[in-house]
Amino acid sequence: MKKIVSVMLAVVLAVSCAFAFAGCSKKNNAKYDVVLLTDGATVTDGAQNESAWNGVKAYCDEKNLSYRYFQPGLDENGELTVECIKNYFELAANAGAKYIVLPGDAYSVAVHEYAGTYKDIKFLLVDAKEKSADGVDSTDENVMCIDFNELQAGFLAGYSSVIDGFTKLGYFGSVKSETSGGYGAGYVQGAAYAADQLGVPVSLDYADYDSPILNYDYTVNVKPEYVKIPTDKDGKKQEDYFTIKVVNGQGSGTYKNGENVTIAAAPAEKGKAFDHWEKKSDTDGVKDKKVNISSDKKSTMNLLVGDCDATITAVYKDADTVPINIVVDSETKDTLNVLKDSKTSVTAPAAKSGYVFDHWESQNQDAISDAKSVTTDVSVSDKGIDVTAVYVKSENPTFNVVVENGSGSGSYVKDEVVNIVADAPAEGMMFSKWVNADNQGLACGLLMKNELSYSTSFTMVDRFASVVEKMIDGGDQVVFGGGNPLMDSIYTAGENFDFKTYGYNAGFNQSSRDDCWASVVTDYGAAIKLALESYKGGTTISADCSNNCLYVTNKSLDKNDKDNYNEKYAAVYKELASTNSKIKLIPVSSGADVRLSFTSKCLTLNYWIKEGKVEQGVQNTNKVTQNPNTQND
Repeated sequence: MKKIVSVMLAVVLAVSCAFAFAGCSKKNNAKYDVVLLTDGATVTDGAQNESAWNGVKAYCDEKNLSYRYFQPGLDENGELTVECIKNYFELAANAGAKYIVLPGDAYSVAVHEYAGTYKDIKFLLVDAKEKSADGVDSTDENVMCIDFNELQAGFLAGYSSVIDGFTKLGYFGSVKSETSGGYGAGYVQGAAYAADQLGVPVSLDYADYDSPILNYDYTVNVKPEYVKIPTDKDGKKQEDYFTIKVVNGQGSGTYKNGENVTIAAAPAEKGKAFDHWEKKSDTDGVKDKKVNISSDKKSTMNLLVGDCDATITAVYKDADTVPINIVVDSETKDTLNVLKDSKTSVTAPAAKSGYVFDHWESQNQDAISDAKSVTTDVSVSDKGIDVTAVYVKSENPTFNVVVENGSGSGSYVKDEVVNIVADAPAEGMMFSKWVNADNQGLACGLLMKNELSYSTSFTMVDRFASVVEKMIDGGDQVVFGGGNPLMDSIYTAGENFDFKTYGYNAGFNQSSRDDCWASVVTDYGAAIKLALESYKGGTTISADCSNNCLYVTNKSLDKNDKDNYNEKYAAVYKELASTNSKIKLIPVSSGADVRLSFTSKCLTLNYWIKEGKVEQGVQNTNKVTQNPNTQND
């Protein structure tokens, strides 16, 4: 699986990145025949790096060679930079490395950049292609690449899912991943092959979460729920409920005894400033002092509801004020009238779809305490000031939030705090709680700070998991995410359901997870050992069934393994491994129309796209009208 694990290192040397010296050698000296550079994770990660390290050890122990690994440091964004890799190449060269093993596409550009500098070293790039800085595939004479056959891996996952008895499947893919199309097409073809072979009807939901033609709406809909004020048999409000009227501010409503309610004064008009709160009991026989507020001098304060109905009035005084104009796209969105020589907190309006807040700008930049913070303090003297909120296109996915009967609508990224405020209820009604759902009718999994408060907040969640939630909600039993950088969203989605849902993942063995049915493993260790044994620079070795570099965790080719041996699986694996295989897999590029890669009597493919033609085609020169793998018996 081509991804970088975000691991930060604590050991820093006098170079431009962090070094972590780790590893071992069969020979106790300063020179090492083979050096593995991890992708930033440890060699005990239970994933690609551990598998790669096992392959290096197996080869070197067999050949009586020395070996070690280095664990590079990642930058603040969790990325392995080309400059950092350069330093590690030098480190490995100084250690006498004859071979440098590089797992993952984090090394694709760097190895092309510096392979020529170390012509005496043989580089092995695993599960990636050598590329120039502008993304063009390249080949150096001292670089060998290992390319895992995603089509075969996907086929094994799809075939195994069906012969294991699952008839409702899902594929969770990505158009931005170069490998997703291969895994997805293979999965569909494998499932179709098994369905026709067994003669059982199978349905498969197929969705690329980031496709522009995906027929799915990630919008979060949030709204306050209002209920009738409880009354007694005479139609009067029950005694343990009290009505609060806020004049010149927000917070009006009917609340149950004991509730803690936030009251906020409305922004002051020009020439005015908030001075204090006045409180008055609206219940006969109860004095005003029973109205319990946290402070009469703060424009935003808490009210402890109890003892009486009450009116709370924000009072303003004449003052020498200046304006703070909050500007977006040359348009003033809000104006705060504040006292001269004061400091006031301002918050940028929510971003429009696809954008995120970047910074504040002003004719007096020193007046802004923190220009990079969404909420910051602005200082004024005897003149007003314009502060402009600047937004940029988001590098990370953004999700739209629509607040019905309230404020807080906008575009937000994962982990961003969203502040929402409900509108005042209609006569005879009271605020009850916040509810949320998406446009597919599913709950959005939002965790409100206080869902029972009319004014609250929540942290934006990764909405991509909702695609998988929809699949599961529709009855899908297994969801495969091979090639998807957000494959963990499968597990995230499964956590929101009471019943067991199995993920069928790719890349490394995840079958120890309770919520993972099986993994189709791209075996780094086996592929690395194979490549080192037959190293030839300037070439690419295909890691597939023919050289046993792919396998499914709950399936065995060994007849003596009675718990996992499956005759049908073994036969299909053997056929895929054959140079004259009768199973002809159809390659499909990521985002292309996967429906053109297969025909089947028994498989129904639910392709989650909007009505209309898919512009991208199948990645081959021939028009595909029928897949020769269709079973007729």
